[in-house]
Amino acid sequence: MTGFELGDDDAVTAVETSKGRIAVGEQVVIAPGPWAKKFWGMLGLPMTIDIHTPSGDVVRDQPMWTYWNLQEGEITVDPLMFATADGGAPPVIHLDTDAPLTTDDGVSITDELWGIYFKRDRHGVQGGASPLTVEGDIDLDPYPSTTNVDESFPDMWCAALSHAMSRFEGCRALYKQARSGGVGSFTADNFPVFDYLKPNAYGILDSNHGYKMIGVGREVARVLLGDSAPLMTPFRFERFATGDLHPVSNSPYPWS
Repeated sequence: MTGFELGDDDAVTAVETSKGRIAVGEQVVIAPGPWAKKFWGMLGLPMTIDIHTPSGDVVRDQPMWTYWNLQEGEITVDPLMFATADGGAPPVIHLDTDAPLTTDDGVSITDELWGIYFKRDRHGVQGGASPLTVEGDIDLDPYPSTTNVDESFPDMWCAALSHAMSRFEGCRALYKQARSGGVGSFTADNFPVFDYLKPNAYGILDSNHGYKMIGVGREVARVLLGDSAPLMTPFRFERFATGDLHPVSNSPYPWS
């Protein structure tokens, strides 16, 4: 994917690729994940925007896209140790709390707000903590699907696992030293944009996961077919101009 061809009405008439031009019959759906900023630029959309707040103030020239380094890791345990009471697969758990966090041997990690998420995977338990902001731009080709975490991350994440569930006590020794995580591309308010970016080009810009946002697929399909989808209204791009912003999160995560 190298660019878009636009007509006089600003609609996308063709998609340009390294293998040639593909004419657009009706609509284009863009679900680029962390490449959102790149596709945004291909469409000639502004890299900085003015954000209108609910109080009527205007914050000028804010970057539309910011990169975050997602911090993730894993512990090598029997995956079945993390199961529901009936032995089934558990959901992803996301915990935010202001409780003091200490290691199993009593060393203080933080007395400020912290949060983690974790889930079962094939070889144990995998998850992460709050991401790190990346200054400036970043080269996503090839995608840095694994990135280094902050050196304090393993102690923090394992202590947090132990805090969350007693079955994870002593898990620090089981932490796997492996590159994990990745880079995410986040909007100006860190919430997704689901909207038409051009008259016939719909964007699923969820701040990182792109097509994996299958949960919104049915709603997007309704929009593409001309039906109403009220659940998508809060995520339209024009919210930045109208002041209909999402509530400011007190979570340590940009996406909560």
